[in-house]
Amino acid sequence: MLLSADPRSFESPDERLSRCLFCGRDLVLLPDDRRHGSCFDCLSLSIAPETTCPRCGATIPAEDRGFGCPSCPWYPGGN
Repeated sequence: MLLSADPRSFESPDERLSRCLFCGRDLVLLPDDRRHGSCFDCLSLSIAPETTCPRCGATIPAEDRGFGCPSCPWYPGGN
């Protein structure tokens, strides 16, 4: 039973469609989505491990994975 309406909304309908930053899978987002651009398969339910940059091999801390590489201009889903 729905007790209250969901007040969240997008400014434009185009904001609903996205791609996973890590694997590129198509996503439908909700307003205030807490997955930070990842699909449920890529979302780590525990602390995400650090990863290496595919371009330069530098270590990217887990909490900065969505921001890209600190050593080069690589950005997940971008280039």
